Amino acid sequence: MDELFERLFPLEKRGNLGEREYSPPVDCFETVEHYIVEMELPGFSREDLSLRIFHNILIVEGLKREEEKKKTVNYICLEREFGRFNRTVEIPPIVDFDGVKASYVNGVLVVSFPKITESRAIMKDIPIE
Repeated sequence: MDELFERLFPLEKRGNLGEREYSPPVDCFETVEHYIVEMELPGFSREDLSLRIFHNILIVEGLKREEEKKKTVNYICLEREFGRFNRTVEIPPIVDFDGVKASYVNGVLVVSFPKITESRAIMKDIPIE
């Protein structure tokens, strides 16, 4: 019976987020005025998410806290995952990092970067002295 259970529910599919690499799904797209990153994070508390920018890399980290399991219940299947994760997304250099805004609604994190409106060259020649 244990062998059958392990085939149906392998260990790598169970346990904490930290036991195997967890990478939440991400959509990146642009509008005329913004570059937008959307990340699915159902079950996370807003207080347990953190966002940072390092150069042009968006770093999203989070902690999904495990709910206390009922002792009077026998779990047949336990697929929900708990623990820490981090995910990085490269952001194009055509955005204003000072104007970034983030929101978290219905389990979806949305990070919006305004595009630079002035014509600023992405590539610049460097004279050799």
